[in-house]
Amino acid sequence: MKKLLITSIMITGILSLCGCGNTSSNSSNSSTTATSTGTTTAAETTQAAATTTASSNNSRIFTYNYVHGDEGYFNILTENPEFKKKAQNGNTCWAYAAAASMETNCYLKNGQNITIDPMHIVDAVWNQDKSEGFIKKVDTSNADMGGWQWMVTQTLSNKLDGITLDGAKILTDTGKDAIKEAIQTRGGVVVSVPDDEEKIDWFGEYYTMNDPKNENVDHAVTIIGWDDNFPSKYFSEEASQDGAWIAYNSAAGIMGSYYYISYDTPLKDVVSFTATDKYSEVLSYDAGNEQDKYITRGDATTVANVFHKAGKLAAIGTYNDFDAQDIKIDIYDADFKTLLYTQDAVLDYHGYQTVPLNTILSVNDYAVIITYTKGAPVEGQTIDYDVSDYVTVSDKGQSFVFLGDWKNKASIFHEVEIPEGAEEAPQVDHTYDYIKDMKDMSDDDIKEALGIDFEPHNCCIKALYTY
Repeated sequence: MKKLLITSIMITGILSLCGCGNTSSNSSNSSTTATSTGTTTAAETTQAAATTTASSNNSRIFTYNYVHGDEGYFNILTENPEFKKKAQNGNTCWAYAAAASMETNCYLKNGQNITIDPMHIVDAVWNQDKSEGFIKKVDTSNADMGGWQWMVTQTLSNKLDGITLDGAKILTDTGKDAIKEAIQTRGGVVVSVPDDEEKIDWFGEYYTMNDPKNENVDHAVTIIGWDDNFPSKYFSEEASQDGAWIAYNSAAGIMGSYYYISYDTPLKDVVSFTATDKYSEVLSYDAGNEQDKYITRGDATTVANVFHKAGKLAAIGTYNDFDAQDIKIDIYDADFKTLLYTQDAVLDYHGYQTVPLNTILSVNDYAVIITYTKGAPVEGQTIDYDVSDYVTVSDKGQSFVFLGDWKNKASIFHEVEIPEGAEEAPQVDHTYDYIKDMKDMSDDDIKEALGIDFEPHNCCIKALYTY
């Protein structure tokens, strides 16, 4: 008989339950009991479940004896049985779920088992030795602050512990098939679900959850597979259909397991992360695209970041606030006069992504200019949350928006005033007149110049270097 057990039962005389503080941008923190962090492999988890099942006197184990088949079934652990399950510490499920997504991505991509420390993510997000980003307003430990997935994107896209997040694909409301494709091709997908004990129960050797309303989202887990034929009766609230997601749950105690989430449960804040170790350094000015803010200028919007760092430019990172849009990347010298490189690209999903350059470029002082066909992402203005602030800052000479027509910039002509007492204007070279239309994003009148009602601050453009 073919059977894959992916639940774990932790028996120490007393079975403990641990909640989680996964807070979203519009909710406050919830408290939980901190637990020690540990790891087990999928193989060890399977053995623990088998041993406990054999000795259990729970009669339902012998009643609910479903065995999955091959059709309609996928599980990342089948490909990577050495995936290490970690038990979270404090309100950190959001970081543990994200780390699992990136670890499984690296394995699917190149067969490489990497370990990302979720607590390093937590400490990087809540590091207070910075002038922008997420700044605490309360005297609370980093582990108990909670968090959400966009914090991970904003932090790891700037590199952490040798790993750079190079993709964060938002899959919320995209449908079951899109999530399945992402799991199968990109790795585990992070979702937010309720952490309600009344909705969770054991059915034989299966730990399951079904909450069709999903109104109180307070926990993050990583979807690592699915079973289209999982019985609808294997839930405390019987599902309306067969089928379930297979999820890795970092919560400690009996809840720390691989459990099944009914297809009836709406998934919130769905994100697929990808990561790599091939970039040596990341330059940027923005704190992220926390608010999905963007600016537009007619049919196309051209913005730029100017960087001053010698190295080998290998890729450009940016956000896309639409399903897809075409962009054009131009690399100029820092004075916007000499074109060094150009490349067309497509941002093919909503979220953060990197565009590798077709040719690695040696740079020093240079400008990355991107023309967006739908809208250019910006970090937006400071947000006042309950226990923290999302702070944004921009300085002169960092980010620019082009107020003219970049495509036809060669034809831009600015008239020269006739000096007082002179009969005609002096002869002027108009070759670079278009530079006068580069507007600094930190200018006091930037809102009026762009016709917007918020402070845009820096453009969301990153420069990624290689070794």
